[in-house]
Amino acid sequence: MLPNRQSGLSLVELMVAVVIGLVGILAMTQAYIMSDQFNRSTTGEGSAQTGGLVALYTMERDIRMAGYGISSSSALGCGTIDWYYDPNYSASITAGSPLPTLTLAPVVISSSGTNPHSITVMFSTSAERLMPTQITSFNAKSSEITVDGTYGFRANDLVLLVNTTGTTRCTLAKITQVQPGPQKLQMNPGASAPYNPPAWGSFPGTYASGDLMLNLGNPAVRTYSVNNNKLRVNDALLQTAGAAALDIVDGIVDLRAQYGMDNGAGGGTANDGIVDQYTTTTPTTAAQWQQVLSVRIGVLARIGVYEKPAAGGNCDATTTARTWSGGTYARLDVATATSEDRCYRYRSFESVIPLRNMIWRAV
Repeated sequence: MLPNRQSGLSLVELMVAVVIGLVGILAMTQAYIMSDQFNRSTTGEGSAQTGGLVALYTMERDIRMAGYGISSSSALGCGTIDWYYDPNYSASITAGSPLPTLTLAPVVISSSGTNPHSITVMFSTSAERLMPTQITSFNAKSSEITVDGTYGFRANDLVLLVNTTGTTRCTLAKITQVQPGPQKLQMNPGASAPYNPPAWGSFPGTYASGDLMLNLGNPAVRTYSVNNNKLRVNDALLQTAGAAALDIVDGIVDLRAQYGMDNGAGGGTANDGIVDQYTTTTPTTAAQWQQVLSVRIGVLARIGVYEKPAAGGNCDATTTARTWSGGTYARLDVATATSEDRCYRYRSFESVIPLRNMIWRAV
């Protein structure tokens, strides 16, 4: 009996199998790519949502504290603060100083063209005495100030001296010793008190009876800004010791802010406790600063998924300007067909933040 004849695969059968396999791999690859795109899109949406909310919450937390310890009608008229950090004086005294310029105000909004705004907030974090004390006498040579009460002042507190009897000026200094008996505060210089120059140094003018002193305790002067698509914060007082800016949230491409003014604009009534106008115009007088009751901010977050343009075309993920209640985010260039800004999607976040320390301030 003859054995059974066995034969292998033919070339045609092999080629058909390869084609079927390639089609299957192509289908699986396409499905994987679509799944990955969907996953990256979902992840990007979540990251933008989280980043925008974290940025908004972080700024809102500090802005709500703005004005604590400094919301005095006399102090708000100071404008720029004269200050010293060994061995430099502020730019208000020495031109070109490395010390940043400090403005005595709860919130200062800086804007320049289409660039993102920056927001600087100032408040005390540990002041035990919120009402100012009155200066009785001032001895610049011995850095000694007599006041009408030392309660609430402690060594190492930063204080603000306010000239109310002449040209309005403010000076920042640090208490080194409290003398309750004679009602005196000492502000000697040294390694532990780098804010005090020897014998008052180059600080302009002195302070006389009737001028005021505010206890700032441990003040915070923080500036929020956007740089390289990151929200960052600078602490002006810590910068004197070389602290660098801190990047806190990624994917933030624009920041906008406006003052909420109780100024009677638009048919409203001034000083009635109701915001009448939102504006980027920074107040210049004590009366105008007292009308700042809130801040409106807008944050624009970018979804970090680059959407490729169609073959031979331009990106169309975002083709219209992004807006918020205060207007348009001018940072984005989506009107130009070839702009890369059009290749991403964005999410806008905004909030109106009441300045409770301005609303509840002492007269």
